[in-house]
Amino acid sequence: MKVGFGRSDITPRLGVQLAGYGPYRNRAAKAILAPLSARAMAVTSKSGSAILLSLDVCVIPRPLAARIRERVAGRTGCRPDDVFLGATHTHSAPALGGMSGWGEADRLYVETLPSRAAEAAQKAWAARKEAVWRCGEGPCEGIAVNREIEEWFASKADMNERLSPGWRPKMPELTDPTSRVLAAYDRKGRLLGFLHHFGCHLVVCAEKTNDVHGDFAGLAANQFEREHPGAVSIFLPGAQGDINPCLNHREASESRRAVRGLAKRYHDAVARVLRGAKPIEADAVTSVAKEGKFSRVKPSRKEIEKRIAKIGRLFDAPGVTDFPWAGDPPLHTRGMELARLEGLRRVLEQFDGGRAPNRPVRLHGLRIGPVALLGAGIEIYHSLQQPILDGSPYPHTWVVSLVGGHGYAQDAAAQRRAGYANDFVPLVQGELPYKKIYEELPRALVKLAREL
Repeated sequence: MKVGFGRSDITPRLGVQLAGYGPYRNRAAKAILAPLSARAMAVTSKSGSAILLSLDVCVIPRPLAARIRERVAGRTGCRPDDVFLGATHTHSAPALGGMSGWGEADRLYVETLPSRAAEAAQKAWAARKEAVWRCGEGPCEGIAVNREIEEWFASKADMNERLSPGWRPKMPELTDPTSRVLAAYDRKGRLLGFLHHFGCHLVVCAEKTNDVHGDFAGLAANQFEREHPGAVSIFLPGAQGDINPCLNHREASESRRAVRGLAKRYHDAVARVLRGAKPIEADAVTSVAKEGKFSRVKPSRKEIEKRIAKIGRLFDAPGVTDFPWAGDPPLHTRGMELARLEGLRRVLEQFDGGRAPNRPVRLHGLRIGPVALLGAGIEIYHSLQQPILDGSPYPHTWVVSLVGGHGYAQDAAAQRRAGYANDFVPLVQGELPYKKIYEELPRALVKLAREL
């Protein structure tokens, strides 16, 4: 088996709108705290070949993801379906579209991104050589909280307390307090590159900031690459749909302090795992990609039209304003309602006669010896991870979110609440809410694992 790693720059020019926070905040990039990268790993064996490509962006809309995979295939010896494409989910990167109101995509940046990202894959393909693999996992604590249980925004949490070495969340079992590493070394023992996997949103720096960077995981990856010249450090987000960092949504100066502090904590945890990683036998790579459909609510065309008419009346009212934070509570501001209105219009456009739309979700499995990456183009809630791990036949199974797409695979409790993850986010994507994805997605990923 041969492996190569590559990296390319995807940092935007200043002024582009940043992703991840709505509605209609016009959050433009004002400074580069750290450059953004596309990072790639190319693996070939007698059984096949694959490229893993990770971008320092929030999400990659499905049409853009398809273009990137095609561009990578054109520059390497891989097929598009052998490109395992993911986003780190930093909310301090350019908006790429797909969600109404959550940052306007810059057309020039989006148009050039496939070529810039493919450069990393091309470098990785050219750098392939025989390698020795090491794998490990270990504690990665004091970084994350479950935002459905503990304070979501953490804007008033004691920063000194949460940055102290001994701080831990109230319920660590509702987070993923483990980091995982898969590393490749050449025959002389030099680190070529490695994957690190952890379940947490990259949202330390939030809507009150305008810096460009890869958040705490991106800063940690940059640090690893400084420590190991020539090596590439690739972050993969785990089941992080309901997991936030313990500090977020602060003012800019506090956010910069928090992101650096959590980056060091994450770096140190992953470094310990890397040092303790054990050799594994890996002589084959396999890749399986497919489009999965999951059951959704099925309103009638008439019901959608009624919702559109009701929300539309808000924008005909006397004294209407375009100020997006007007109204109380915040989820019912006109900005949020406009995002919902635009999403409902997109849903209506997709009706096939009386049949409601049901867009597929990208599923991709990649196996390197005993290590299986099971990815979905959606943010997976933490509780969905365990049934996937239980059902996978591989001793080292990583559940990876946001592999070529966006949205939420929420748990049953979040679905019952019918709030942000289950109702609002699908609509602002122009999609309908899921009905039982908390059951259906784990089954689909276990089935995918058995096909690898």
